[in-house]
Amino acid sequence: MSLDIPVIETDRLTLRGPRLSDHPAFCAYFAEPRSKWNGGPLGPREVEGVITSAAGGWALRGYGLWFVTLKDTETAIGFAGIFHPFDWPEPELGYGIAADYEGKGIAYEAVMAARQAAETHLGLTHLPSFIAPDNARSQALALRMGAVREPDITLRDKVATVYRHPTMEAAA
Repeated sequence: MSLDIPVIETDRLTLRGPRLSDHPAFCAYFAEPRSKWNGGPLGPREVEGVITSAAGGWALRGYGLWFVTLKDTETAIGFAGIFHPFDWPEPELGYGIAADYEGKGIAYEAVMAARQAAETHLGLTHLPSFIAPDNARSQALALRMGAVREPDITLRDKVATVYRHPTMEAAA
């Protein structure tokens, strides 16, 4: 089976489909304590599940997470795109960037590109981001992107703060 995952290029980044060769980079990401915002820390076997689940989203739903690399490199430094487990109430605009790349505008650039592609190519608009109440950096990023806070919800027995993203036209 071949997956048709669009490749997105920005000034500094390439957003592409997941690859098994991303395993070492994602093992490093999910070993960091900050990966708790994305279900970590995780061991190597669990990280393999993350990668195959990301590919499975594209195969089963026609959308999913892009893996983020710096332009002209192969090493994944994070992810951005549509996260939609079966028990989620709707597709989510999700993201995570390795600590070494934090504070450089990379997450903003990646997530804005993913949001635009989700709207333009996949028809997904007004996506939420479900963010842990104590994840101030992610909440600040959602606000910077023009998202509006909505009432909290419970996902997998944890409270999630909801930020609803505008359409690209409304954000302009």
